[in-house]
Amino acid sequence: MSRYHTTGIDPENGETVNVCYGWDQVPGFKAGYFFQVFSTNEDTIREDPSGEGILVNEGFLVGITKDRLKTLAKQYSAKLKNI
Repeated sequence: MSRYHTTGIDPENGETVNVCYGWDQVPGFKAGYFFQVFSTNEDTIREDPSGEGILVNEGFLVGITKDRLKTLAKQYSAKLKNI
């Protein structure tokens, strides 16, 4: 597993978000990239049942393609390194 962190912009409200992405393979599932977006807004974090303020969680178990990863990164204005 690889995991990288950067920041981005939520296209819905313009707020800064934390972005995690990388490559993973969960046994029994399709390997691929993942892309996660976490709010930095305290209210959003508090309202999230997980307590993490997660807004996007693609590729968590079933990996996404590099093209999908790049599309999501562009949508959230996140600069990817090591990809």
